[in-house]
Amino acid sequence: MELFELLLIPSILCALTAFAFGFVWYHPKVMGDKWCESRQKDAGERRRHTSTIPFSLSFMLWLIAGFFYSFIAMTFDIGLFHDLIALSCLLWVGFAMPPILMGSFYTGYPFRAAAIDSAYQLAGYYLFAVMYFISVSVF
Repeated sequence: MELFELLLIPSILCALTAFAFGFVWYHPKVMGDKWCESRQKDAGERRRHTSTIPFSLSFMLWLIAGFFYSFIAMTFDIGLFHDLIALSCLLWVGFAMPPILMGSFYTGYPFRAAAIDSAYQLAGYYLFAVMYFISVSVF
């Protein structure tokens, strides 16, 4: 089996779960209202955005991230669950959280909103660990 085929199932599962979790995370009863409040937007503004383009792009970006996560885990033979959690933390600290916070410093993006977004990224990486572990255990 080629490397791409080995990476395909874990990458898709990682992307699907992290993307789907976004609907839960940004739900008004979870973090959605707090996120809108920190960005000084009302709930009506959020509902007016009905374009599928941001959702499609978000899924594609999670897919790319899932592919690289799976590639790193497979290349370095990281298969134990606690090692995958450590990988998630390291990738978040090194590559996901800094650009979000730097962007908030320079653009005036509210820190609270950046913290909510950054925490969602961390949760996504934790879900990568879970889904990668499950996929290599089952498939």
